[in-house]
Amino acid sequence: MFILIHCKMAGKTGAGPPWAWPWDTNYVDPTWINSVVKLIPRMKEWVAAWYPGTKIGLTEYNWGAENHINGATAQADILGILGREGLDLATRWTTPPTTSPTYEAMKLYRNYDGNKSGFGDTSILASAPNPDNVSAFAALRSSDGAMTVIVINKQLSLAASASVNLNNFLPAGSAQVWQLTAANTISSLGNVSFIGTTVTDTLPPQSITLFVIPPGARPRLTAGTLTGTTFDLWLDGQPGQKYVLQATTNSVNWSSLQTNTLASNSFHYFLPSSTAPFRFYRAQWSP
Repeated sequence: MFILIHCKMAGKTGAGPPWAWPWDTNYVDPTWINSVVKLIPRMKEWVAAWYPGTKIGLTEYNWGAENHINGATAQADILGILGREGLDLATRWTTPPTTSPTYEAMKLYRNYDGNKSGFGDTSILASAPNPDNVSAFAALRSSDGAMTVIVINKQLSLAASASVNLNNFLPAGSAQVWQLTAANTISSLGNVSFIGTTVTDTLPPQSITLFVIPPGARPRLTAGTLTGTTFDLWLDGQPGQKYVLQATTNSVNWSSLQTNTLASNSFHYFLPSSTAPFRFYRAQWSP
């Protein structure tokens, strides 16, 4: 069963951010509506109160300006918002021309490289200081574990310096960068390197930038030898990342023994006799 709201949502010149009214519980529509629409939260409230488990959908949205980069940034923004807000279905009124920036914005989510690679399928939290100027959306891709991040610079003439900071995700050494600008082409900008869990880049005015971040290698412990009361372990991990060696006697209560930042792919731990009571060891990445 679906609750489908059929409405033609189009951009309103001079009316503020029209993409806010489907989800923002504080945004007052300045047109004749003159009220808080909060369409998606309202449908979720209906479902929670009267139809638990029912899916919700939205039909016939269109913010116009299909042949302008402004229409592309609006389309990219609404796709990110609808995914973030957990809408189950949304349909666009008419397919934009395949030569339009708006079509390219949709392609950036679904087939940015021409090989059917797309944005992730599990939404995760992403935030930006001022989403009216620069917004951000992120998702994990189940097929390969990559994190995908879309950053949209909506400013008409100002570039933006972006620092993408990752929490609770161990990245590989670099991220692929794909970008759509007023040139109306999705371009591969190569790779940018991480410093720890941060990558920085400059976003052109009115642009949509996709960062594809492969996951780093998970830490692995390999047993060494037991000499008298001294035991050693090899930790295989990612250079430049910090790991904590932990131990337990019961697999419930873990104690931290050492913390090291790897200078190479492996680190050799020597455990003195004072650790003899422990029977189980693990390495935990510490961002």
